[in-house]
Amino acid sequence: MVALRHTMVLTPVPRPWLTDALAVLLDLAEDTRTEAGRVLLPDGREVPDVRHAEGRHLRPGAVYESTGGGEPGETGRITVEEWNRRRALRLALAVSAPEGAFALRCSLHRPNRPRLLEIDGRARVENVWSALSRVSGGARLRCDDWWAAADTGRTGRTAPLRARLECGAARADLRAVPEPGGLDGHWAVTVTVGLRGRRLLRPVAAVALHLFRGHLQRSLATTLDELAAEWNDTVPGLVAMGPDALRREILTAEGAGGARP
Repeated sequence: MVALRHTMVLTPVPRPWLTDALAVLLDLAEDTRTEAGRVLLPDGREVPDVRHAEGRHLRPGAVYESTGGGEPGETGRITVEEWNRRRALRLALAVSAPEGAFALRCSLHRPNRPRLLEIDGRARVENVWSALSRVSGGARLRCDDWWAAADTGRTGRTAPLRARLECGAARADLRAVPEPGGLDGHWAVTVTVGLRGRRLLRPVAAVALHLFRGHLQRSLATTLDELAAEWNDTVPGLVAMGPDALRREILTAEGAGGARP
């Protein structure tokens, strides 16, 4: 196995702000209504590119389909599996396109005070080597442990954010641990990625990973630094917004391109 590591510095997201922002999103979703397959905002504007296809709005079994805005031939469906703000939100997403397809399941436990986010999925990619054509993975974020580590430096026995990605040829395991980044209050997030071959390709992958370790380390650093730059460009403006301003911003974005019925 090859282990790669890089630390990036991120603008922090206060947990109370995240809780309030999530409440705004859920309130807005619950204030929408459906009419003849359309999803309507509280002021009557239509949410663009979304159609209510099946079930009762925001109840288990409700299905929403994309109606445009993607690549030609692309289709998407979101299914509500559970919508309970005190217990859990569970959504399933399926997207199909000429280049392939993927399916995700997302679960957020205790949305009123987020505790655990879990994501699992799989994908099929067309026109690639068969060992890379089937991909599966998942991620798990323990919110209490993340903010405890980010605010105080206290860490548990396992990383608060863990993810995995595997295909026929290889597997990657990711761990991310935040800690206070100094007097400016930023987070210093250390990301560790373990790479290994799978099945019959393990010996070949082991040699290749060691030969290209330097290139992989540089690629990881570049990717994470670009992600950090985008995060640090966007997040400060968001966390400066109170709930009312955030609600107005979301309504403006959601209503763009929509028309009054």
